[in-house]
Amino acid sequence: MNLFGKSNFNCVFSSSLDWFHSSRLSEKVGTQKKRFCRETESFYALCLSHRRYLCYALEGLLPSRPRGRRASTYNCSDNLGYIRGLNGKQKQLIKKLVHICMIDGKKTRSRAIVYKTFHRLAPHGDVIKLLVNAIENVKPICEVKKVRISGTTRLVPSIIATNRQETLAIRWMLESAAKRRMGKKSISLDQCLYAEILEASQKMGIARKKRDDLHKLAEANRSFSHYRWW
Repeated sequence: MNLFGKSNFNCVFSSSLDWFHSSRLSEKVGTQKKRFCRETESFYALCLSHRRYLCYALEGLLPSRPRGRRASTYNCSDNLGYIRGLNGKQKQLIKKLVHICMIDGKKTRSRAIVYKTFHRLAPHGDVIKLLVNAIENVKPICEVKKVRISGTTRLVPSIIATNRQETLAIRWMLESAAKRRMGKKSISLDQCLYAEILEASQKMGIARKKRDDLHKLAEANRSFSHYRWW
């Protein structure tokens, strides 16, 4: 019997070749599985907006990012994707709250404080409505400025723009929350801010009192309003 015959040689060679191909195929499949798992983990490690953008890119439907005034609202909507039904004004309001709350450029920490505050406000109703009502109840209509007239300093009342009204209201609420926390360091800032927003929505609290005091001061000095030149 010829062991080195053509048929035996072909049989041995073909079986070894099949084994080689199958081993290479299994190795290739294993590598692909590992790569897929690694890519999946890295995909879900991305934030929601980046994942959405990547899906659009894979499908060949890249969304056009707005520029100019609408760009800030678009960036804010990425962060507030879990809150549905927000219009542009409400998104800008929340973004302003995050920015005013921020200290030393720590935006992530500021955003965490604001979102924890929203989480505490959730049992009391619509969070956005509570925030808007609180700002509406705290924002001042007018302010006073020191003007030197004939060697004497006068307090001249003036009307405030809507944007500055909202900024002052948010700033006063944050200052009031910080004052609440001064005596009790064990209480977190989001707890104090939650209490302040809740009181402001009911026309109470330190920020509301500050607004009333400013209005009284402006009314007491209304006789000097004609000195306003700005």
